Amino acid sequence: MKEKAKNFQKTVFENGLTLVTERLTGFRSLSLGVWVKTGTRHETSKSAGVSHFLEHMLFKGTTTRSALQIAKEIDQVGGEFNAFTAREHTCFHLLLLDQDYQLGLDILIDILLNSTFKPDEFERERRVILQEISMVEESPEELAYDIYFEKVYGSHGLGKPILGTERSVKQMRREDLIDFFRSHYRPEQLIISVAGDISHEAVKRKLKVLTHAKWPGRGLTPALVPARQNAAPRVQPGSWWVNRPTEQVHLIWGVEGPQFASPDRFAIFLLNVYLGGGMSSSLFQEIREKNGLAYTVYSSLSPFVDSGVFSIYAATQLEQVPLCLSLVEECIQKVKKKGLSRSDLRMIQDNLKGTILLSSDCVESRMSSIGKNEIFLGRYVSVKEVCKEVERVTAQDIQRVANQLFCQDKRSVFALGPKPTPKIARKFGL
Repeated sequence: MKEKAKNFQKTVFENGLTLVTERLTGFRSLSLGVWVKTGTRHETSKSAGVSHFLEHMLFKGTTTRSALQIAKEIDQVGGEFNAFTAREHTCFHLLLLDQDYQLGLDILIDILLNSTFKPDEFERERRVILQEISMVEESPEELAYDIYFEKVYGSHGLGKPILGTERSVKQMRREDLIDFFRSHYRPEQLIISVAGDISHEAVKRKLKVLTHAKWPGRGLTPALVPARQNAAPRVQPGSWWVNRPTEQVHLIWGVEGPQFASPDRFAIFLLNVYLGGGMSSSLFQEIREKNGLAYTVYSSLSPFVDSGVFSIYAATQLEQVPLCLSLVEECIQKVKKKGLSRSDLRMIQDNLKGTILLSSDCVESRMSSIGKNEIFLGRYVSVKEVCKEVERVTAQDIQRVANQLFCQDKRSVFALGPKPTPKIARKFGL
């Protein structure tokens, strides 16, 4: 199957592998990405962190290349090779000159088909990941979000820390990792996205080996636990405080947010910009500029296939926690009751469109955009279409979604910091 839209093309091969490309003429740089539709939501408590562990191990050598050779081949052409694991997907991405696209695809094909997962590399990388987990323990903002997601999603995979836990990583066996790899790293679970000045047909020809290969160890059995068969629970409301000897209290105020494909997503994107998307946002102005309560304060969206979280983060002194939360509620109530003025709406629309247009000049951003849209929407979304959708949002739309999201009985409030006094604990809802 083939799909076209101006500079965008899509091919779904017979084995289920999907290729999406966007030709950006005049660019010397090229971005290649392999997106795997698996992440923490596909893990059990025993296998927590296996997706992230696999991300590390695919850099560690194949039957034809050592880990050092992979690094040297990319470094020799001035490229960059990196990866990340999220709650619903894993991505391996390369930034290269367009003339080196065959090298990039060769390496991506090699790691998908021929990774060896050598025992000595497995043990070495286990130690590296345990160090990474220790780093999160010393980063209160990251740790707060990990615990927050665990509180609101419970035992579901969306609530598991992406890195896994010290216990799960220490107990993980090489065989567990290989089994997970063979179950999830399969053609029908993969999307290859390419952005830059390269033709779709050239990439397609190079990928023929992936359409004819036997994919070692991966038979005809479908991938295990697809996201849609592992439905997300409702985001749990409540108040939680975890004691830590930190200098500040790290606060997260959240509610259930939109799914990635929600028809209201553009109104909610703009609401996010208005509340905590920059230095002129209402939360930043009220909490930092007018009251000096926090250095860092922002809001963010975490949308998934069938769930989502809208959250607000601030770090403040223990005695300022009640006032800080009160100001968050005031900003929320204001937009619910009064909505936005015409000038406020225009400002955040211009802000969001500017961010989108600036990022569209980056091949890595375009590669990421077409990859994510294929995962979550199953279609191409042009920059022009996104900007039009942003323009269509009205002040009434934003007020409506604010009233839908911010229900009084559905807040999830979390704090990581020094033990609260009885008075602060009462005001916090403990």
